[in-house]
Amino acid sequence: MDWVRGLRNAALAAPLLVLAACQSTPESRLYTLAVVPPAGTAQPARSAPQMLALGSLDLPMLIDRPQIVRRIDGNRVETLEFDRWAEPLADGLRSTLAGDLSARLPGTTVLPTAGSSVADGTAVVAVTVLRFDADATGRVVLDAQWSLSPGAGGRKSGPTRETVEVPSAGTGPDAQVRAMSQAVGTLADRIATGMRR
Repeated sequence: MDWVRGLRNAALAAPLLVLAACQSTPESRLYTLAVVPPAGTAQPARSAPQMLALGSLDLPMLIDRPQIVRRIDGNRVETLEFDRWAEPLADGLRSTLAGDLSARLPGTTVLPTAGSSVADGTAVVAVTVLRFDADATGRVVLDAQWSLSPGAGGRKSGPTRETVEVPSAGTGPDAQVRAMSQAVGTLADRIATGMRR
């Protein structure tokens, strides 16, 4: 009799197990940064190098992950588990910054990576990102340092710190990624201006 009761309980539990197995998790949404055109018409600069390579590009471990990160307050962040980068953030940031710099420095060939060695006369810009996230209101903050090694015979510039704040059109991940792309474009504006000095 006990085995009949056990069989009956198993028969009743089977549909519940099937329903539980059929539940699906939400699909991940994948995002990439986008190149943002300069505000005005970019003019060639006499002082800009003919070749520019992006050297080291360092990210804090806090944001160097597949999930998009949002700052909740001064001491807390959240990772958006189903809103992810389509590629490693460092790679996406590198290619986007290279595209943004290329749009702002006509006449300069911008290489997204310096490689192990660069040709004579190629300037190298190194970037260290200190913060790159959005707060609870959607405002994106990009805090970075950059320095320029101008190539053959030039003097290396000391690090220049840039803090870019971009208000977002909303608090969702779509608006956050658009604002992050805008922040990278603004950083490229400032690097290009610094290179022309």
